[in-house]
Amino acid sequence: MFASLVGLIHQPSIAIRVPNDDSTFNPKEYPSLSFIATGKVQGKIRLIHGTEDDSNLAMISTRIWVTKENDKDEVAIKLSFDNKTHVFTLEGPTRFGSFNIYHETTIQIPRSFQHLGSLRLKAPNTSFSAEGLDHLLWTSVQTELSNAAIALQYLAAADSIALRTSNSSISGVFSAGHIDLTTSNGSISAKLRVEDAQDGRQSIVMTKTSNASIHLHVDATTTRQGIWMENTTKNGKIVIGTLLGPSEKSSNISTTTSNSKIEFNLDASQTGQALEVTNKTSNASILSSIMVPPSQFVKCLAQSADGSVTVNLTDDFKGWFDLETSNSSTTVEGSHLMFETEKKNTKRGYHDQGESQVKLLTSNSSAKLNFYSAGASLAADVLAKHEYL
Repeated sequence: MFASLVGLIHQPSIAIRVPNDDSTFNPKEYPSLSFIATGKVQGKIRLIHGTEDDSNLAMISTRIWVTKENDKDEVAIKLSFDNKTHVFTLEGPTRFGSFNIYHETTIQIPRSFQHLGSLRLKAPNTSFSAEGLDHLLWTSVQTELSNAAIALQYLAAADSIALRTSNSSISGVFSAGHIDLTTSNGSISAKLRVEDAQDGRQSIVMTKTSNASIHLHVDATTTRQGIWMENTTKNGKIVIGTLLGPSEKSSNISTTTSNSKIEFNLDASQTGQALEVTNKTSNASILSSIMVPPSQFVKCLAQSADGSVTVNLTDDFKGWFDLETSNSSTTVEGSHLMFETEKKNTKRGYHDQGESQVKLLTSNSSAKLNFYSAGASLAADVLAKHEYL
């Protein structure tokens, strides 16, 4: 945040042109692209797929402003072409000072190309936006940005998407085998389409921030190996809705925050495999609703401190329940219940016969577990219609 404020105060305003600030290349020969900015730089990167007067050449176009006239002598653009990768490097002054260069960079991919290699963006104090990418698929996309937002209408990669920034938000619609969204002091708001990864591993979804919220809608109905998903923040609310489809491996989903609420919804009724779900917070409540996979092992933990915990499970859950709190009450509602311990602040028993486990832990607030009859499955509906987000 401090860096962004300094940048506004010392906004470079002298426009300059340097050699190679417009670079064209053939994506057939160089399907991978790397943009790197070094020095005291701030700016914007915009990615566009095609125009009406499309050619078969991709273009990187950079417009540059400097703070002082003599700064222009220290600005250079270097190009390299190696291992099917076009590397575009913007170099600026590195002496003491704040943001001697401001750049606006446009990366334009011809409409005739719909599948490319890797995209790597590495630049300080730089934002990333895109448009018209609905029919463009990368193998992998990686960003190493800072102090600026990432806002993408749609981005797809066959293998992985790893977007990193700081002190700002990440938002958009993303489709890939592995998805990693990481920032700090900024929210994450995204719709995720999780596919089977090209590397053969189980699909991994990671979202991480601090002092801000996470809002996710995750469609993993087409993955055959389930997902491993971790969502982490501090002092921010987490809201997650997830759909799982038939899979060959178990799925593990973890959600952790502090001083804020968790709202968690999962339709795993179509998975046919084991499932483990963990929700943890403090000084706030948890509300979790899970359509569990029939006849499969399920392990659920919902844990808060000084906040209420409510978990809703479908009747397909067969196994043990354990509720504990202090200075408040515990409640279990549903049919086919057997209790071994039934006290105000502790309830243990089982729902039908089985090995599954659900545990609710809190303090100074209530814990409530509900078993309900399964209704229509949103995951099944999405599978039937082959819908994307």
